[in-house]
Amino acid sequence: MVQSTHHVTLEHYLVTHNVGPNQGGIRLDHFLKERYRRRSRESIQRAIDDGDITILRHQGRHVSVGRLKPSTALLPGDEVRVLTERKPEPDVDFNYRVIFEDEDLFIIDKPPHLPVHPAGRYYFNTLLVHLKTRGFQDPLRADREYFLAHRIDKETSGILVLAKNKEICAGLTAQFAARTTQKRYLAVVRGIPPEQFTVDEPMARSPHSKIELKMSILPENQGGLSAKTEFRRLETAGAFALVECFPKTGRQHQIRVHLDHVGHPLVGDKLYGMPEEDALYFFERELLTPERWAKLLHHRHGLHAASLGFEHPTTKKWVEFHSELPADLREFLDRQKA
Repeated sequence: MVQSTHHVTLEHYLVTHNVGPNQGGIRLDHFLKERYRRRSRESIQRAIDDGDITILRHQGRHVSVGRLKPSTALLPGDEVRVLTERKPEPDVDFNYRVIFEDEDLFIIDKPPHLPVHPAGRYYFNTLLVHLKTRGFQDPLRADREYFLAHRIDKETSGILVLAKNKEICAGLTAQFAARTTQKRYLAVVRGIPPEQFTVDEPMARSPHSKIELKMSILPENQGGLSAKTEFRRLETAGAFALVECFPKTGRQHQIRVHLDHVGHPLVGDKLYGMPEEDALYFFERELLTPERWAKLLHHRHGLHAASLGFEHPTTKKWVEFHSELPADLREFLDRQKA
């Protein structure tokens, strides 16, 4: 039996892959190439030779692994362990609160500044990897899965629902697609909007922006998809307001785009509510001065997923989960009233 004692360190982390019942006899290098498509066969072979690839074999002492080679044949039940260099990443806030958990669902109150899934500069410092490693106490198990039923941005705080298997996730996703869920957000916006208003404007990815993920209002005959949000003003604070948001559709950045469209963008929004040339500084990280940061007025955009209701995919009972306005947004509003 070959076993590595590495788990999670500042420099490295360990990823484990289970060999399934139908994968017996597959070569080690072929097994790894299927999971690391961007790595060349030569780099995989070097990792095997350097000892960064190990196998934990549970079938008994009589079944030895021996010296690992790219051609080593795997057995069902093997754990293939890959020691990987951990690259520096920006700091994040892992202080999420578990609101509810059962055999099917895992529901948290997510803090701001926590990416949900690996993307861009973030891999290890993401919610999904944190869950897979049980708070970095275990190796990163590729087969320990949590599935996102919906998504919220890195800077958005509040209710996030994850499923523990693909079937449950599919059922939840279908509810979101059918618009039978009930979503409520809280937003801190610039200016004083009407007490109640609705924005019913189609959206699509911006055809003119240099920022790839930017969305914009776009007519349906130009590719826009229907998007509707209802709003209700809850309180005012100087030149700002707290607004309740009820998205009736689930387009990317829908609330942010609709609020910007009516002249009340989110406080702290780095993408909407400012000229494109200013927004580029935050995404390209060039010439990003303290003065430009100060224009945002807040360290993150002021959006919070306050409640979510849906039918439990197993019990079929209606369930609702709630999260209060977080302290950073409450403090911002209170400062404006002083």
